[in-house]
Amino acid sequence: MNEMSEAKILETLVSRFDQLDKRLDSKFEQIDRRFDQIDKRFEKVDKRFDQIDKRFEKVDKRFDSVENKLDEHDQRFESIDQRFDKLDNVLAEQDIKFFNINKKLTKQSDQFDEVNYSIDKIYNQTSRLSLEQGKLVMKIDQLKNYTAEKNEKNEKNINSI
Repeated sequence: MNEMSEAKILETLVSRFDQLDKRLDSKFEQIDRRFDQIDKRFEKVDKRFDQIDKRFEKVDKRFDSVENKLDEHDQRFESIDQRFDKLDNVLAEQDIKFFNINKKLTKQSDQFDEVNYSIDKIYNQTSRLSLEQGKLVMKIDQLKNYTAEKNEKNEKNINSI
């Protein structure tokens, strides 16, 4: 059979390795170019993500600001709520006081009604007494007139004797 010398085999192998190396080099260069393109795309995407991150940071700051304001409002509302609780307590006490005052006024009103009734009774009795007294005065006047007339007649009779 045809034997090739070692040098020739080595030469063939080296030439095939060179061919393979060249092919692989060109493939690796293509792959490197593709990776460079992909790197450029990732850089663009990274820049976009950086912009998005900046926007999110701004939004986060806004949310923090809004949250702080809401916390402040919550504290104010709690303070106002406490004030309303105090006012409710004061109003409840006032209601109790007004109830007691109303109770006393009702009692006083009842007493005034009793006094008015008594005064009306006294007035009616006084009016009747005044009318009776007027009648009595008239009778007394009549009696005086009658006795005066009788006295005159008696004096005339005595004088005429």
